[in-house]
Amino acid sequence: MVRATNRSQNKFTFDTCVGIKAFESPNVASLLACRINLEGSEIHFSSQSVYEAKKLGFDVDAISKQIQKATGARITFGKITQEMYDDAAYLESVCPTLHSGDSQILAYTRATGTTLITCDRGLAQAAKLSDTKVVNPDLLPCDQIANKVKPKYSGIVRKAIKKPQVVKQKVKSLVLKKGQKIVWRTFN
Repeated sequence: MVRATNRSQNKFTFDTCVGIKAFESPNVASLLACRINLEGSEIHFSSQSVYEAKKLGFDVDAISKQIQKATGARITFGKITQEMYDDAAYLESVCPTLHSGDSQILAYTRATGTTLITCDRGLAQAAKLSDTKVVNPDLLPCDQIANKVKPKYSGIVRKAIKKPQVVKQKVKSLVLKKGQKIVWRTFN
């Protein structure tokens, strides 16, 4: 996870899926703002991310306003240059998990020196291979919650998750009398 030291120095590039997730669910943007400390940072959207969002029918201005409101960060729209296109072609040849759009976003991230924020595991893997800082928001809550759960409660939670049949049987035994079946009349 990226630690915020000087808020004005933090720069991030959101890929399309993170931008859309943060727009559709403001809790995602709040989670990122909390875990990564985006306040006062700069969030970049490459021209490729803008193109993909528009192609999917999203209003990019609405996305940027929502993210800015939720995170307190400045939003920057950057154009992919010819050098970035060349780097993207090189990255595609080196990283088999990349496709054309993702390689352009990764090339933009590398050129701007920002940290990539993506939910795409293939893109995250390619970023790691190319020594680019990357954060996957899907993995943030798991790491943070697992570290803070008290061992006493984590065992109970694990048992409840692993044994849903046992829980189902206990509920049935509490609700039904011996020999009684569940029928719709029972609920009337």
